[in-house]
This record gives sequence, C-alpha cells and structure tokens, in this order.
Amino acid sequence: MFSGGLARFWKSERCASQVGLGAIALAALLWASAGIVASALFQAGVTPFELTTSRAVIAAIGLGLITQVWPTQAQQVRRWDVRIVALGLCLALVTATYYVAISRLPVAIATVIQFAGLTLVVAVGVLKRRQFPEPSILGALIAALVGVVLISGVSGQFRLDSLGLMAAVLSGLFFAGYTLLSEAVVDTYGAVGVMARGFLVSSLFWGTIQLTQGFPDAVFATANLPSILFVGVGGTLIPFCLLCWGIQQVRADRGAIAATLEPVFSAVLAWIWLGQTLNPMQTVGGVLVLGAVLLLQIRQH
Repeated sequence: MFSGGLARFWKSERCASQVGLGAIALAALLWASAGIVASALFQAGVTPFELTTSRAVIAAIGLGLITQVWPTQAQQVRRWDVRIVALGLCLALVTATYYVAISRLPVAIATVIQFAGLTLVVAVGVLKRRQFPEPSILGALIAALVGVVLISGVSGQFRLDSLGLMAAVLSGLFFAGYTLLSEAVVDTYGAVGVMARGFLVSSLFWGTIQLTQGFPDAVFATANLPSILFVGVGGTLIPFCLLCWGIQQVRADRGAIAATLEPVFSAVLAWIWLGQTLNPMQTVGGVLVLGAVLLLQIRQH
C-alpha cells in the first residue's frame, strides 16, 4: 500500500511541480556559484565578452553531444522555427546586457531591474490564460521582488546612467524572453533539445563577433581553463537545462519567481567564500524570496 501510494505521488502533478521548483532552485545555485567563479576570471584577465562567448560555445558543444549520444523522441525533431532563433538571441544577449549594466550602474540596481522582468512573465501568463493570476502568484511575485531589492542592497544608491539603465532594462526583457520562449517550445524539442538549439544560435552569434576581436589568449591560459569549463558546464549547460525542464513542470511565471533565488544564493556564497557580510535587511530579503518559493510549493495546483 505504501509503495503504491508513493508511486502515485511520484507520478502526480503535485510531485512534478515540487521537483520542477527544486530543479530551478538548483539552477539558481549553479548560476550563483558561476558568478563567483566569473568574478575571479575577470580579475585574471578574461573579459566579460570572452567569457560570454566561451560559455555559449561550451554549452552548445556539450548539449550537441548529449543529443547525439542520448537522443529522446522530442530531441529528434529536426525542424526549426523562429522562436528557437529568438530564444538563442535572448540567451546570447541577456548576459552581455547585464555586464554592460553593472559596468555603468551599481550592481544592486542592475540586478533589481533585471529581475523586474519577471513581472512581464507573469503578465504574459495572464494574457495567455485570460484570467487574473491566483493570489499565491501575486503574493509570491511581490515577496520575490521586495526580497531581491533588499538582498541587493539597492537602498540609497542613486548613481544612474542612461546607457546603464537601458542595458539593465534590456537584460530584464531578455530574461523574460528566454523564460517565455523556453516554455513555448519545450514540449516540442525537450529541455535539452531546446537549450542545444538555443546555445547553437548564441554561440554562432558571439563566435562571429569574436572572430573580429582576435584570439582570446586569457581564455586558453592553463590556469583559467578549469574555471572556464565550470562556467560553461556548471554555470550554463546544466542550469539552463534545469530551468527549461522546471518551467515545463510549473509554468513560466512560477519558474521565473523561483529563479529569484539566484541573488539569495549569490549573497550566501559571497558570505561563505569571500567573507562578505550580510546585513539584517539582506537577511530579511533572503527570507522573503525563500518564502515566495515556499508559497509556490504550498499553493500549487
């Protein structure tokens, strides 16, 4: 009886939603870890542009190999559509615009503006379903956004720059774009198939530009290669596949809210690895984001 009940729960929609949110939480943790590693690479001479190109190429190659070695029925779909191209361009540009934003704005402001893009994800979900979002989604959205503001420490920082603001807004739009486009095509291509095609477009985009910039010596420096590979595999290939699969289980709006765990994990890892302190307001922000994700789990269909 117990094993039968466990089997029914494992196949249930509730279990799929919980596992999906867990996958997105793991993706957020991997992104946060890669962010710490990326900071060290920048100090070692790797430029943000070179790292953006490298992670796209590594992800494209790795995912291409996976689809050849372990093909699924969804991944064997050969046709393409314009949504895959748009997804690839969003993947290509979300990091680049964020790097521009943090180079001209306080990191806190750029982070908050980028994650404000999840309001667009929720709005599109409302339009698609033609019904007002349930209270749990609205409550989780508000808690997540307030939590991101607090944990980013944006209070009192007002040094603004028009180009930086534009880049941050674009970063938020690209964040919303790849989230919504992933949801739109994942049932056709599968999570790995979607990301393989998306990062192929992204790598071609950045690789073409890299050809005009010369050989990236810092990327191939022996001391930097392990970190470059980690950012490409652990910080790009794996988490984006987890996000895409998780969105398939829980919908794009819930997935985008769960992705706000990334700045929480970033703050905690910076505290553990870099000795940076967490003030009381940042702690409250982290609790709010965790509460938002917990609310999604409690109130899921």
